[in-house]
Amino acid sequence: MERGMTADQVLKALWRRKVLVGAIVLAVFAIGSAIVLLQPNMYEASAVVRVQPQRPGEEMVQRTVSELIEQRLLTVRQELMSRPVLQKAIEEMNLYPDIVSEKGIEAAVVAMRKDLTVRVEGETSFELTYTNRDPELAAKVANRLPQLFAEETLKSRQAQASRATKLFSDEIGSLSESVTGWEKKIAAFKVAHIGELPEQLEMNMRGLERVGALLQTKSEELRVAEARRSDLARARNAADSEAGRLEAAETTLTQDLVAARSSWTGDHPEVKRLDQELNAMSGKRKDAEGRQFAERQERTRVTGLIGAIQKDIEALHQQAKSYQERLDRTPKWAHELGVLQRDYEIARTKYQSVVSRRIEAELAQELELRGAEDLFHVVSPASVPALAAKPDRVGGLLICLLIALGLGVLTGVVLEMRDDSIRDTQELRDRLPLPVLAVVPNMQSAKVEKRVLMPATGGRNVVPPSSSDSTLN
Repeated sequence: MERGMTADQVLKALWRRKVLVGAIVLAVFAIGSAIVLLQPNMYEASAVVRVQPQRPGEEMVQRTVSELIEQRLLTVRQELMSRPVLQKAIEEMNLYPDIVSEKGIEAAVVAMRKDLTVRVEGETSFELTYTNRDPELAAKVANRLPQLFAEETLKSRQAQASRATKLFSDEIGSLSESVTGWEKKIAAFKVAHIGELPEQLEMNMRGLERVGALLQTKSEELRVAEARRSDLARARNAADSEAGRLEAAETTLTQDLVAARSSWTGDHPEVKRLDQELNAMSGKRKDAEGRQFAERQERTRVTGLIGAIQKDIEALHQQAKSYQERLDRTPKWAHELGVLQRDYEIARTKYQSVVSRRIEAELAQELELRGAEDLFHVVSPASVPALAAKPDRVGGLLICLLIALGLGVLTGVVLEMRDDSIRDTQELRDRLPLPVLAVVPNMQSAKVEKRVLMPATGGRNVVPPSSSDSTLN
């Protein structure tokens, strides 16, 4: 029958079974002590690494690596325990050779993760602790792992910067072809509509004004030439009359001279007079004919001049018409050229922007390469530990002692609770609803012990708690 027990009852029960409890305590403590003492010594080596902020350079060059290096501290534990870093360390320093040969590199990586501890210290540093049986190897691994992490981090950042530079270079190639295509279209458009382009509007207007001025000049010249031709026409008629009159007068004088010579000698005054008059008349006729020839040439020249002026005026009218047509078509071509130039400017602006970004990406990549050595600084390198960190043998022995005592006490209490013997009057009163009439001491024992004498109740006996106690009826 199970029942509750007080502290005094527990102590008494343990004392009655002190041999068994002591044996259990000693056995459990011996086994636990052996386990604790046989555990191999494990040494811990720690290294503290500080991440240098990358503030200088960002104000001058836009970086292509968007993640700040100090932000990687948020995931430094996952990255340090990632397979690439740990696998490289295992292969480089030949760690866990038995596990690698039996179960493969993945099992070795899992085992190394159990021996590795990473703690972030502050905002810009972290502490790495590695545990191993060999203190020198523990220090070596603790110092090498930050280097491997830095190498992987820098390799990742440099690859990201290189990808950005290559992306910009590829984009520049396609944008360059687009810009060249737009330039060719604009050049072909200008060649097809040369003289009618918006930038030639002012030239065409000036040309039209110049042609207008020339037309006025030529018109005035034509007016003057036509007036001259009219004057020459009127003079021609007069000249023709004068030449004819002088020729007729000369003919009459010739006839008179012939008649006079037939009548008189050459020395006759009448003959001389007629001869002089004939000579004078002949000179006048020749002068009149000369003037008539000159006037004829002048009329021919003026007629040709008028024709030339008229041709010039016609040509100037054609030029004015051409200029006017150009001016009329200029707005249409201005709109189409504006559309072409707008698309060209968009492509050109994008091209220049990408070129600028590529230059910045190249500078950022160069900064990543030059600043690689200064990103991670080992503040406190790991030293070879002199004392083992694990196991804690004193604490282990203390725990083993507590476990042994606990098992001994638990065993004694369980046995006592499963024992139905009645050992004192109070227990008898608690368990049986019968009055106690007398207590008989044990006469054979040197120690006085009370015995409970119960009235006969159908032959039921009360069993004493020990073999030295007598049974009372």
